[in-house]
Amino acid sequence: MSVVVTRSRSMSLLSATMVLGMAACASEETPTGPSGSASAKVAASGAYVAVDLGTLPGGSHSSAVAINSAGLVVGQSGTAKGDNHAALWENGAVTDLGTLGGRTAIALAISNGGQVVGSSETPDGTVRAFLWKKGVMTDLGTPGGTGSGAVGINDRGQILLGGSDGSVGIWERGVITPLPLPAGSTGCTPTGLNAAGRAVGQCGIGGEIRSVLWDHSGMTSLGTLGGSLTAALAISAPGRVVGIARLNPDVGSRPFVWQHGTILDLSTQGAPTGFIPNALNAAGQIVGDVGGGGHVRAILWQHGTAIELDTSPEQDSYAFGINASGEVVGHTGSRATLWTRQRHSNTARP
Repeated sequence: MSVVVTRSRSMSLLSATMVLGMAACASEETPTGPSGSASAKVAASGAYVAVDLGTLPGGSHSSAVAINSAGLVVGQSGTAKGDNHAALWENGAVTDLGTLGGRTAIALAISNGGQVVGSSETPDGTVRAFLWKKGVMTDLGTPGGTGSGAVGINDRGQILLGGSDGSVGIWERGVITPLPLPAGSTGCTPTGLNAAGRAVGQCGIGGEIRSVLWDHSGMTSLGTLGGSLTAALAISAPGRVVGIARLNPDVGSRPFVWQHGTILDLSTQGAPTGFIPNALNAAGQIVGDVGGGGHVRAILWQHGTAIELDTSPEQDSYAFGINASGEVVGHTGSRATLWTRQRHSNTARP
């Protein structure tokens, strides 16, 4: 059994269904909480401009999930046939990365060298982790069970995998090394990998969900904010971890940051209480989304202030990835979106 905590409200349509929801017996829990803007400083975006990345030819929808240091963006796009394929955006053009033979695939991470990983259906409908490199998509196998998903890759070529039986492993040079699970765990879901090979995820233990970190020294529990759920969602190069956690009493959720063995409620530092942090960079900029006023808004949080990336009252927006330069990707409505700083607006990538 694998535990599923959706990375964001719309990721249930993306990685949760393709990667994290692989086991038929998986439980899925979407964290809820207050709208959050009342207790936080939220500024309208004046520093960023939104770029519609478009879709594959004939497609009606797309979503961007990750961006590397060179500005290459990956995610998923609909096709003219109504399928959903992994996609890469570069210099204004979108490339169909294809599938492993099925109708659906999604790219979830990209290295600075342009190697892409994610999950794809095979011809028999099984979901498998893939590596796309130089135009070729390869099935990476599984650390356990029949299905798998790849959620992270670093410049060492290490790839973080989750198995459909709740197992976790690191793929490197064709070999999958299993990562240890907590005692009594019913299964784990990996969510992030950094440049040093440190990985994070969440595990089911005794009816609760707990975040863990794997590194060369073994496995570390990230602690709690007092409630029964703590879900790590991303890790930066320096080793900072962000996610969501419940308080005691077990109602709602709060964004958290973990560093040097200490977990901190980010809402006490100026982040919206309902903020779901999906990604962060080495500079400490954190992106995600927050609900309020009937809509979901893509947010960038830095220096105690939450910047609203998309101010449209008509559409929901979500931020899933950020690179070292502070460029952000996600989607607005049903379109993949790049948010780039105003000073880059004349040469916006891709």
